[in-house]
Amino acid sequence: MILKSLWKKITSGPEPLLDADELAAWYQGLPPEEQAKVTAELADRVRRSGPAVDPATLTARVVGQLLFERDAADGPVPLHNLRVELWDRDIGTPDDFLGAAWTDATGHFEIPYNPGDAGIGDVPDLDLRVFEPDHVYTPRGEPKQTFRHIWTERGPDDFDGSFFDFGPVRVPYWEYDAHWPIPRLAVPEVGEPPTAYAPGRSLAMAKAVAPVELTRRKHLLLCKAGRPPTIAQIEADYPSCITKEVDAIEPGRSRGDAWFGDRLMNGMFASVLDRDPDNADGFRLYHHWNSYEQDGEHVLPNVDMRFVLKDGRLHPTRITLWLREPGATAANSPTTKHVLTAEDPRWGAAKRLARISATLDTELGGHLAQCHLNLEQYAIAAWRNLRRNPVRTLLTPHLREVVLINTSANGFLIGPDGYITRASALTDESLNQRVAQLLGTYDWRGYEPAPPVSEQHHYGHAAARFWALISDHVDRFFEENASDIAEHWVEVDRFSADLVQHAAPFFLCRHVRGEVVERGANWYVLSERGNPFIERPLVDGVPRAVSRISESDQVTDAGLENLKQVCRYVIFLATFRHTWANNRQWDDGGEVHYTSLGLRWSEAGPFAPEDDAPTLPSPEHATEMLWISYMLSQTRYGSLLDNPDRDVDPRFVDALRAEKDTFAKWDLDLGQVTSRINI
Repeated sequence: MILKSLWKKITSGPEPLLDADELAAWYQGLPPEEQAKVTAELADRVRRSGPAVDPATLTARVVGQLLFERDAADGPVPLHNLRVELWDRDIGTPDDFLGAAWTDATGHFEIPYNPGDAGIGDVPDLDLRVFEPDHVYTPRGEPKQTFRHIWTERGPDDFDGSFFDFGPVRVPYWEYDAHWPIPRLAVPEVGEPPTAYAPGRSLAMAKAVAPVELTRRKHLLLCKAGRPPTIAQIEADYPSCITKEVDAIEPGRSRGDAWFGDRLMNGMFASVLDRDPDNADGFRLYHHWNSYEQDGEHVLPNVDMRFVLKDGRLHPTRITLWLREPGATAANSPTTKHVLTAEDPRWGAAKRLARISATLDTELGGHLAQCHLNLEQYAIAAWRNLRRNPVRTLLTPHLREVVLINTSANGFLIGPDGYITRASALTDESLNQRVAQLLGTYDWRGYEPAPPVSEQHHYGHAAARFWALISDHVDRFFEENASDIAEHWVEVDRFSADLVQHAAPFFLCRHVRGEVVERGANWYVLSERGNPFIERPLVDGVPRAVSRISESDQVTDAGLENLKQVCRYVIFLATFRHTWANNRQWDDGGEVHYTSLGLRWSEAGPFAPEDDAPTLPSPEHATEMLWISYMLSQTRYGSLLDNPDRDVDPRFVDALRAEKDTFAKWDLDLGQVTSRINI
């Protein structure tokens, strides 16, 4: 009936191609999947068409309650503020729209409707369809609300009554996976997750992988045939990377002290630089690995690096390594301390061990845990709770696809057969332990990029400026949407509650507890780490890593400031921080001799020369490493400046574009910064 009554209105023009009867006949000839596409295409226009409905004509109604599929510890969880629509199912013609409503704070809804809207002689077959809100920005820069269909609850056929109760409707929507010790999305093995990649992302992935896919397959086939290529042959088959390029011009430059310090300050490894507790003018980086079980095959010592600034650049002065005995696997195994300086003939090997430690620390910490897994908890809580509050428009463009790429990493990078597990010293159990502890240190409260330590600290300068631009963007958004944010504050309160309830237990390592908390060290940078002096919320008596945003369902000044900080934190990690670490993986991880996720114990010992084949990763692991590094760093979809999905405020995009030249001075191409984590 929709086509006959509304088609001329929908397709008004001087010469319609089909009249109503011809159109109905065409529609009936389509296969079911094509009919469904036509119905979905017309649905929004059907909802908006026609004059306002007189409530007196709505003689029937349906009611019900939307609930999450899974209960919380204290019972069912309502699905608040979702749009529900009542439709008449039809066979042979598009379905008929009957009415709509929003669920309330308890998930309840009521939809009045006129049974006659099903069409003359048609008794309605009831469908309840559930939609989540979304948005795009118009060319004028105004947010336009859209809707995405997420669930259909089938009602009775040929319902001729005036009242129907759908009862409690369970919707499998953004559920937590109780099998993980950290907040993760439950994704069924059979079925689809509650979100999807943007279409262009798949093409971007294919384009990035294509140049190296055949190379990897060739190497693996040679290994299976018993003719494994050498590491040098493997490296030569992949595109060149920055370490090889600089060495071609100036041999040995990438192994020098200046290069080593610069990459730890500005490369993929860009690190939080603590002051040297033994030298007020120096800096320190410390990686602790001995408290974890190791596989006994790979070398992974504790590493303490000390630096000084020379002409604004970081130069190493001392590297201290705590090495286990070969084959030792137990956590807290006995170690032997080695203190090395530039005068030691093992200095180059010590720097390589430190680079490998930094590579693993960055991949697990600054990349996987801090950006990917940390933001997954904000994505789950946001989609579960933020719908009518405008903050959804601010946050969701930056949280759209992170759970999808994280799900892909479950078996690909981590897990018993994941690449990191196979290629590094950490076992599956200790890797999960490390990730959970890292999640236990991340919090939005008090977070701010550490200030740059010199003019040559490009990462520090770029991070500070990007943070300032995000802050301007967030402040403007809150000012313009103040009343609506306050009106729907209950969503923020529930967002906060979900974050805290499911956050990882707060983790404070012995090193920080002793050096920072007990001794009051002033050399330790707190602004990018979990602050041990902040009181943590308790869940079941356990302190949690994520601070509360809101203390009630009513807005307060403190709550507003907290929410602003959460928005700054999420946007910064999803855009700048992830891009800096991810896109530089090929720069710092494109040469196996330079670094990898782990060196193997060999007869030559941990200080073996770079060309000692038994120490290097196996050919299979080496080609996997280069393939993964290239693919991850070269797959780019969703540039902030391009804004391809039109979901980011154009004014923020314009503010960034205006400073493109400034960021270029700090070795950051803003055109490569993505709006979300999808690789």
